[in-house]
Amino acid sequence: ALLVLFSSISVFAQNVKPYKIDVSRFPTVNDDKTASFNKATKTFTIKRNSASLALWFDDLNLNDYNIIRIKYKVPTDYGFIFCLHYDNGDSLEWDEYATYCPTYLTEMVIPLLSKSNSIHGIEIASLWNVDYQQVVLDSVTLEKVSNPQRTDVYASDEPPVIDASTAITINGKTDAWDFVQELGAGINYQAFECPPHVLDFGMDFQPRNGHSKPTKEQIRFIKQKGFKTIRIQTNPNLGAMLDKNYTINPQFFKALRQVVDWCIEEDMYVIVCGPFAEYMDNDEYKRRIAAKDIHYAGYYVSEKNKKESRKFIESVWKQYAQAFNNSYDEHLIFETFNEPVDMLHEHNFWERTDCATCKKDFAILNEYNQLIVDTIRSTGGNNANRFILIEGLGARWQNISNNLFKMPKDKAKNKLIPTFHYYPMGGSEEYSNKYYIDAIKDQIPEAFAALDKKYFSKHIPVYLGETGQSRHTPIMERINMMKDIMAEVTKPGRSCNASLWNDSDFSGISPWFSGYFDNWKLKWYDEEFVNTFLYGAQGKEYPLSADFIKRNEVKIESLVGKNILSEPLDLTDFGEDYRLAINLFYHSTPAKYKLVFDVEKKSSDSILRLAYQDLDSNWHEIAPMKGVKIKGGTLKDGWCISVKDNTVELSIDETLASELSGYAQYIFLNGKNIIIKSVKVVE
Repeated sequence: ALLVLFSSISVFAQNVKPYKIDVSRFPTVNDDKTASFNKATKTFTIKRNSASLALWFDDLNLNDYNIIRIKYKVPTDYGFIFCLHYDNGDSLEWDEYATYCPTYLTEMVIPLLSKSNSIHGIEIASLWNVDYQQVVLDSVTLEKVSNPQRTDVYASDEPPVIDASTAITINGKTDAWDFVQELGAGINYQAFECPPHVLDFGMDFQPRNGHSKPTKEQIRFIKQKGFKTIRIQTNPNLGAMLDKNYTINPQFFKALRQVVDWCIEEDMYVIVCGPFAEYMDNDEYKRRIAAKDIHYAGYYVSEKNKKESRKFIESVWKQYAQAFNNSYDEHLIFETFNEPVDMLHEHNFWERTDCATCKKDFAILNEYNQLIVDTIRSTGGNNANRFILIEGLGARWQNISNNLFKMPKDKAKNKLIPTFHYYPMGGSEEYSNKYYIDAIKDQIPEAFAALDKKYFSKHIPVYLGETGQSRHTPIMERINMMKDIMAEVTKPGRSCNASLWNDSDFSGISPWFSGYFDNWKLKWYDEEFVNTFLYGAQGKEYPLSADFIKRNEVKIESLVGKNILSEPLDLTDFGEDYRLAINLFYHSTPAKYKLVFDVEKKSSDSILRLAYQDLDSNWHEIAPMKGVKIKGGTLKDGWCISVKDNTVELSIDETLASELSGYAQYIFLNGKNIIIKSVKVVE
């Protein structure tokens, strides 16, 4: 049972009679009828996300009290947010007056703010991602106690979760090459990601990531669609730690094991992925660490933090290995990390082999991966021969195909599988390619050719743990990209399989918006794209209807004669680069053309700069290129333009026009002592 830590908040220490708020005074319904209150049963029913009911009263003086105690029951999946409306509420941060009350507790104690003198209301609010929930509110009392302490929503007196089964079922002779080919189409299931949040959700994980509570029906629904593998990202270090020794709350493992069991009951493979690194740069995470919140921890791929990171990694993975052992055969797969990076370094997610710090980070991650493999193997049983996916820095294909990445040494034979993530069109809408440009088409076979050389040719399989594309991108562009990726995944002579990325945003509000499986409503979005992936995993092409292709044909308007600036640019001294819309010139310009700049010189030393960045973030100055002729200015210092007239023309030949259309990810403008009034494409 979970402990409610308020032993020091004894009612016997009170010298003031508790004040019981009359909760029957709550209104029976809110203004928009999305929340109601049954006075007879004291039950709140909320039928829309972010709905609430508030009870207002004359200012209630707090001088005689130091805590508020809420007694409640939650018959539905999630807890609720309890808001205390203080007299100085306008000056307070949200987490100062809002508290999450978890499902598994029946009482919350909240210390009152000493900087507030009174309250004028209380409110029961739903979560922002839950369309239906109920709360039974038994009582709300103001009290004076000797030692006001907030209820610890993470506290537990349960023993560690140890897999005590003795039946060894994994065959040590099974080869990873043959095994990976059995995994089929996979999908990412985000129930345990648990990003940092300003509120304490305790062991109610899903409210933090927008997912519904996991159900067996969800797993069965995924299986029925045709998926054979589920990849589960886990993040116990962002709230589920119990102490400074990195002990994970047993409730975390119980919930995780339940989902894994459901998957295996459906004869699915399950990848349990280790903790994240990218949240280590999150403001809320850093605030928690600074406040010495023991429930939040993490690791860094860096020399400075290596000692403590090793302690964290070993502790976490020992607990994972002890929780999952002989009860789980080869259907359970471990994965060392999710996108491990050095968040303290400027090259995180874009590591460079010519950078001294990055070189050290490669070696450190190699060391971490080795530590995880050794820790898992040390627990014996099925874990002595369990398959383990090994990630490189940032999970980039470049970072497992270069010579700085080393696969761990292993006592087991042929049980380790390198893995990577691949989003060739980018991630969020702001930073992703809207079109399936030539550079991406060329890079996909190049990526797999590098894996051929490093792994496939040596009879080593590779697993593609995440792939996909944001739903903001035109669907035919996504489909064409996915067909090419899956053709490479299933190419003869390779042992590879893949998992489709699926996030938690089903409304399209998020700039990422890759939610293809709605686990609230049990439905699929953009099924033509999902089916393209599923068919591709079988080496087949999903047949699209002629009507679908016609309806989703991508039509691109010509840029000729249009000003491509949203407003004039006043450039003083090479400040921040102005970035034009991504893929702006893709199929929107003639075979050759002129870029005409209408400018205002602010001094005799007016300079204009035009450059582009490719998929690998390499920088290309446009002015000195062979395919450019300059009028109205002259080439200066071999990379920029010294402006002479109020109109500057750059003639772009066919070769460069093709390069800017199909290979330029971003195009940048910059300059010195100049105002760029407009930029037009002219035939």
